[in-house]
Amino acid sequence: MTTTATATRCRLEAEIPPFRPVAIQLLRMVGESSVSFAQVANLLKTDSVLTLELLRVANSPLFWRQREITSVYHAIALLGLDMVRSLAVTAALRGLTGRPGKGTVHACWRHSLATALVCKRWAGPMGLEEERCYTAGLVHDIGQLALLHLFRGYEGAMASALERGEPLPEAERRAFGVNHGEAGKWLLSRWGCPFELQNVAALHENPPSAPSYDGALIRLVQAASRFADLARMSVFPGLSQIDPQRILAAFPETHRPAIEEGLPELAEWILVNVNGVEASFV
Repeated sequence: MTTTATATRCRLEAEIPPFRPVAIQLLRMVGESSVSFAQVANLLKTDSVLTLELLRVANSPLFWRQREITSVYHAIALLGLDMVRSLAVTAALRGLTGRPGKGTVHACWRHSLATALVCKRWAGPMGLEEERCYTAGLVHDIGQLALLHLFRGYEGAMASALERGEPLPEAERRAFGVNHGEAGKWLLSRWGCPFELQNVAALHENPPSAPSYDGALIRLVQAASRFADLARMSVFPGLSQIDPQRILAAFPETHRPAIEEGLPELAEWILVNVNGVEASFV
């Protein structure tokens, strides 16, 4: 490890606030079939602020319920245990971005949320569970959020590198000693999150290097992230051209025509729902 990489890791440890403890425990539950209704409800009771934010998301236009969801028990009954966990993690990640704004941190949050929503929509063709995919999409760029917090010059340096045609991970490693995938994996590992989420953070920019057991999930996250960019939810808008065929290549051939046909509608759906969830935090 280089001196620069070591220094960046030290700063990640010292300066990046962890998720709320309750959200960390919920992330650790991802994929665990033995988790009960009572476990999640009782855990959320210990963090009233996170619970309030979760209920705001649950009542956002994303769900359009006729009746207001007024409690964790009500949310679990209407939305299901897995979705409630996902919404709690959504609220926790939103908390890391600070107040709403128009800067790169805010753009990264919107990109992550868009990626999560697309992952959920495309989970079926990949044979994966919706909420598992949503959570993976949500945290895939957590390392980029961390680097944005640490380095004031991150946005300008990366925009210049992308304009020169330099791949983002290479530019990050050159400037900061680590790229956002490495930073994300390190943070999620330090917080004790599942290995599959660590692998998503580390390898979503390079799915061919992923282990076979996480390969489908990581390919899905990369495809969803690229589509979020195509749908004008990019962290660095206008600096990269996205080929839709590269997105479709992640899916089994039998599903590609239907996915391609639905891309225009999906782009509009993403914009409406990202804006709706965002409005719930105001």
